[in-house]
Amino acid sequence: MATNSLPLELNALKRRLEQVQKGQRYAHGGSVENAAITVNDATGSVRTIVGLQGDGTVGVQAVNGPPPPQPSAPIVASVLGGVSVGWDGLFAGGAVIPMDWQRIEVHASIVAVYDPIPATLQSTIETAQGATVVIPCDTPVYVRLVARSASGTASPASVTVGPFGPTPVVADDILDGIVTTLKLADEAVTAAKVAVGAIGADQLGLGIGNLAPDPSFEGPLTAAKIVGRPEFTLVTPGNNSATALHIDCNTGFTTWLNIEVARYDVLPGERHFLAFDYKTSGTFNGGAKLLFRYEDAAGAVTGYGVVDGPTIGGAYERATGQVQAPPNTVAAFLLVEASSVSVGTVWFDNIEVRTLIAGGMVAAGTITATEIAALTINAGNIAADAIVAAKIAANAVTTGKLDALAVTAAKIAANAITVGKIDAGAVDATALSATAITGKTITGGLITGTEIQTAASGERVTINEAGANKVLVYNSSGVAIGELSDLGLLLKGTNGALLYLDPDSTYPNLRFTNDDQSNEAVINVVETTAGAADLGMNSGQFSGNGFTDLKWRTFLGSDFWVAERLRDSANSTVIGGRIHLQATTAQIGFLDTTNVDPDTLLNILSGLAQLSGGRLQITAPASSSSALFIDGATGHTGNLARASINGTDKFKVDKDGNTTASGAVMAANIRASRTSVPAPGTGGGTSTATVTFSVAMSNTPRVTLTPDTTIDPATVTIRAYVDNVTTAGFTIRCYRSTNSLTNINWIAISDPA
Repeated sequence: MATNSLPLELNALKRRLEQVQKGQRYAHGGSVENAAITVNDATGSVRTIVGLQGDGTVGVQAVNGPPPPQPSAPIVASVLGGVSVGWDGLFAGGAVIPMDWQRIEVHASIVAVYDPIPATLQSTIETAQGATVVIPCDTPVYVRLVARSASGTASPASVTVGPFGPTPVVADDILDGIVTTLKLADEAVTAAKVAVGAIGADQLGLGIGNLAPDPSFEGPLTAAKIVGRPEFTLVTPGNNSATALHIDCNTGFTTWLNIEVARYDVLPGERHFLAFDYKTSGTFNGGAKLLFRYEDAAGAVTGYGVVDGPTIGGAYERATGQVQAPPNTVAAFLLVEASSVSVGTVWFDNIEVRTLIAGGMVAAGTITATEIAALTINAGNIAADAIVAAKIAANAVTTGKLDALAVTAAKIAANAITVGKIDAGAVDATALSATAITGKTITGGLITGTEIQTAASGERVTINEAGANKVLVYNSSGVAIGELSDLGLLLKGTNGALLYLDPDSTYPNLRFTNDDQSNEAVINVVETTAGAADLGMNSGQFSGNGFTDLKWRTFLGSDFWVAERLRDSANSTVIGGRIHLQATTAQIGFLDTTNVDPDTLLNILSGLAQLSGGRLQITAPASSSSALFIDGATGHTGNLARASINGTDKFKVDKDGNTTASGAVMAANIRASRTSVPAPGTGGGTSTATVTFSVAMSNTPRVTLTPDTTIDPATVTIRAYVDNVTTAGFTIRCYRSTNSLTNINWIAISDPA
């Protein structure tokens, strides 16, 4: 077949025409459906992709662009805390900025020769006009610039400029109070910089640094400890540090939120210095604490060493304190804690732990004679008047320390010389004045094996009378009214009543008797659980309910309070009114454990009061107010009133006032019921029934009758009439076309009296 036939030529021309028309559509606003248009350069390399990109996004993307020209040299200068780097918007050799220029990268390194890499990238300049950025640094750096095109191609790096470091800080550059402990380098403070009197006992260091493992909460240690604890977060910035520990305490209930920071081996009596920065929200209602929990070898807690942050709200403050390990301690656990809190937030930072005595800081009063080497402190090191009487230990000044004849009569206090200070035989008759012993004061010495009394009879005080090892107090009648012995303290009133304090009893107590001491009231302390100190107050005994040993008792226990009427010999026998208060409930009612009748108790919980085992009767006085008032808050959806028997509702009023009753609803002016009218007889007819009200009505009512039947009226005729209506009742007349009884529903309503 010939390939140049006319039909084939026409078909080829048609296809070429369609391609031309398609190109015209793109030129005049055509669309590209789910595809992209590529722009190639003279070499055929793709330079731009317009439309759908390889990652599924749509846009204009430059690719394969040539590198931009080399930027001009950076302009570098030292500033506080780092260096400033500027670019003047020019390129090396006067090159023109390319149209696809994107940005200038600023690179810095502490070495002079380096290639710009991601690790050296410090900042970028995004404007072609040039700009200046600041690079924070502590040591001198070398700076280079790199230009980037829209396709991401890098230029040759600029020349290197440097080294430049931060500007030294002079006094005029520092705000008052801005330099904190954390900003001082080791050994930065020399003797010439310490003011006279600035260092006291609490500031003396012995060479050991901060023992806290992550004091500013910037490391992985703290981050690992708060995993799974959503109330703990690390926030920035801290107090002159990068990070602070934040605790959200808005739990709605009182709690203690803490994390264990570290564990230390310690010895009993070892001291530590604790410090921390903290701040709280104004609503914070707990305590911000840094503390040691001390434990023995078995892991039992031996005590706590706590430093509190007392200020609520405001800026960061620093709390410091000293703690000491109790006896038997082998370990101390460092805790950061928001204690006894339910509302607010707290931030912690810059915690500090240092040893005292064992190395770190010297606590006030901890340098005693045993810590001072012999002859270390000589007279030249003691200021004038530095040693006063209060600083000299008892018996410290001996005879060898006194100059000859240094002690004169003027230096001896009255009564200062006692028998023990006088040599045997030193005081003879010539040294005693007449009547010096009789009726005079004897100071010092030891009196053994005798009885001491202030008088031979009547009102007096005796010691060890009749060898009874007691102190007795007698009134003017010679009656003993007070006693102090190993059994306690006893006082007797003029009417015969006793007050007796007995701390050695199983339950330490204070007793109060009546005049003839036949009955007594008691206050005692009971340790119901280890460490508890429960308080009981008991009345004297009385008779009632067939018992002779009833009493009233008020008992304040471990987080509860009870007032009740019970037997003294059997405390489980309770008869009478009772009040019982606990942390979550309050109960008041009547309790009788001697019979099976139900007790009547009013239990009060948060948002609910329940009365069980009894009836509620309200006897209201004459008033314009409601005898029973129920007021539901806006949004209440439950019933306003509900009555039931064995769980079956009998009466209820819902939130909208709709009332439901399972029985008859009675009113003084309403009567309603159903009455059966007898069958009229064969062939039907009229029969009657008399209705008598159970309670007569005040006025003659209006009566409505309705036959209660499902019979088709087309087959049976039933008509009901009312007759003889009085306040006492009425007559029903019923016509029925068949011989059957008829139930009639009726309602009688009278005008109110």
